[in-house]
Amino acid sequence: MKRFLSFSALICFVMTASAQFNLQFHYDLGRHMNPESEANRQLFTVTAEFFKADKLGSTFIFIDMDYRGNKDYQQIQLNPLDYQGPISAYWEMSRDFTFAKVKNTNSNFSAHIEYDGGLNNFKSYQQSILFGPVWNWHSNDYNKTFSFQALYKQYFKAGNCDAHPSFQTTAVWRINFAKGLCTFCGYADLWYGYIPEFDENGIQKKGIVMNTEPQFWFNVFGRGRQNNILSLGTEVKINNNFIWRTNNSTRTFFVNPTLAVKYTF
Repeated sequence: MKRFLSFSALICFVMTASAQFNLQFHYDLGRHMNPESEANRQLFTVTAEFFKADKLGSTFIFIDMDYRGNKDYQQIQLNPLDYQGPISAYWEMSRDFTFAKVKNTNSNFSAHIEYDGGLNNFKSYQQSILFGPVWNWHSNDYNKTFSFQALYKQYFKAGNCDAHPSFQTTAVWRINFAKGLCTFCGYADLWYGYIPEFDENGIQKKGIVMNTEPQFWFNVFGRGRQNNILSLGTEVKINNNFIWRTNNSTRTFFVNPTLAVKYTF
């Protein structure tokens, strides 16, 4: 699901690092690019990320809040989906425990535990808990990092969605280049769960879901630092079997870019 673990990937090996926090503001272009199938897509997303490494491993928390715009008050009365304000909040909380370092390499293995949840239009998302091994790697200068997770995922009952076991794989990467001016980072998730389709009996289907959100940033102020960095860039949300489309659209694959600003404290 949507997550930004890029900061986790960047410093997941630096056990003495202090906590880092960043705020991202995204203007989503999806409604404009796909008006036939995403007419009610949010216009803005605010993302907050927190990461802290210690001697045992690391802690990562993030929250996404989506905001939808509207034209006027009368339109809200005719179509509540055009409500202006927060329409969803999704969060993830995870903890990694490093248990093995690979000799003569910049890599290690960690045990990962994670909780995912949130609210959508004031109704609860289907909550889940995940756990499993993680492999982490970094270059000598930490300008390149990579992490791969292979996780067991347990969904809990929510509304008409039943509790069920599942799996999720996650890859996370980060590359700093051009003397710290540019950063390419992101994640890719693949999991099994409910998809936005129903069978002939009105039962929601399950299937494989893909979601990846690469980001590209120009670090216009504070490049080369760990904190106090102002960045301008974009996030491209690419997914399949993830978005509830509108207007009887049968699409399953979507690409939704954003224009974004980020500040790392």
